[in-house]
Amino acid sequence: MIDWIKKTDEDGTVRYVNPAFEKILEGTEPPLEPVGESAFLTEGVTAPQPDAIEIANQEKRVKAHAAQKYLLETDWYAHRKAETGKAIPSDILTKRAQARIDASD
Repeated sequence: MIDWIKKTDEDGTVRYVNPAFEKILEGTEPPLEPVGESAFLTEGVTAPQPDAIEIANQEKRVKAHAAQKYLLETDWYAHRKAETGKAIPSDILTKRAQARIDASD
């Protein structure tokens, strides 16, 4: 929140709450965090842990995204070949072929 409303430490501990702000929110739910308490609502909250399937799916998406990015970055070779007839280097052709496979998985 803005400093003039309340001030917190780097760890989120509330050090000051403007009395005018407290009066405006008097009786509201949830109540204001008392001074000395954490401003973050993380106590007792745990982050969901992905299972093996979710991890594998995310890895596939990352790999496909990297492949698509590579194809976009090297498309100019294909344009150059179409416009001038200059050959695409064989290592680029090999990597582009693999990228097409990775992007379609």
